[in-house]
Amino acid sequence: MSMEIFGFPAGPLETNCYIATGFSGEGEGDTRSCVIIDPGMGAAEWILQTLEAKDLKPEAILLTHGHIDHTRDVTIVQKEYELPIYVNSHDRFMLDNPLIGAGLSLGAMFQVSEMEIPTDLHDLEDGDEVKFGGLAFQVIHAPGHSPGCVMLRTTDGGDEVVFSGDVLFAGSIGRTDLPGSNPEDMMRSLRERVLPLDDELTILPGHGPTSTIGQERRSNPFLAQVK
Repeated sequence: MSMEIFGFPAGPLETNCYIATGFSGEGEGDTRSCVIIDPGMGAAEWILQTLEAKDLKPEAILLTHGHIDHTRDVTIVQKEYELPIYVNSHDRFMLDNPLIGAGLSLGAMFQVSEMEIPTDLHDLEDGDEVKFGGLAFQVIHAPGHSPGCVMLRTTDGGDEVVFSGDVLFAGSIGRTDLPGSNPEDMMRSLRERVLPLDDELTILPGHGPTSTIGQERRSNPFLAQVK
């Protein structure tokens, strides 16, 4: 097994959308299964092109949380491939009514009025393990940026990564001044969910470049404030 991950910065906030597979590309003509993570605005077209180019077949959509920049194209992709959607139960309300999490200004920017409400929703709860695309994802609930923020940790037996969503970025963390955000929850998540992770673990964040837990432990000013 050999993990492959493809990424694309989607929409006005350059939200990272990912496609991940645990199956190698060996064997010409063999279609590999995969999973889609956080299809933001404009990601649907990139997803379609990437799946065709890499001969991949998606099994599910995983959402690190419910904010509109991570979910804008989720229904488009769901309907195209008839996929289930997985999200933490605390953020389901933002999929039922995207304007709640987006507000009027972001709602206009992300053309919320044109969205369809997604169906076939499933929960990603703390400690769950979900398996798609030849990969097993450990769900780590880490609220603060939103009530239902999760990190998704996976390995193929060699490389190990965590899709950190908007919990942890290279040099920063997710905002806690948004509706539904909670600074105290964020500090607790950083202390109890992020800092115990291994230094070698690669971070694939919701925005910006990749990093590692070790690099962030050494240089991220927000982690330095955690007590």
